[in-house]
Amino acid sequence: MYYLPAGAVQQLLSCIESISAPKSRVMMDFLHLSSLSGATWHPGFETLWISVLNKGERMHSGIDERPAAVAALMSKFGFHTHIVLTAKDLVKHYMPHVQYRGVPPTVSPYFGYLSAEKL
Repeated sequence: MYYLPAGAVQQLLSCIESISAPKSRVMMDFLHLSSLSGATWHPGFETLWISVLNKGERMHSGIDERPAAVAALMSKFGFHTHIVLTAKDLVKHYMPHVQYRGVPPTVSPYFGYLSAEKL
């Protein structure tokens, strides 16, 4: 999602909505809008940004990571959001055997994760 301009993200979600059967699920990761805009600083984000630029790519889009904002976005496209996870939540939920000490292992804090179901 983050490699697409905002308009293309909207188009993609619209296409997914149009071909999805009721009760089907969409799961995705997304870049926090607050990180992309510079409102929130996370260690490692600048390194990722530069690495992506050095490969000739650019991160264009972020999604407001607040759960209510994610739910509002997905509902515009006919989806009910089941879960929105931060990196810390993802580690707690799916990796309970791993100790979380500020920075989650292999999970970057500037990404969010969601699962939503087509109404």
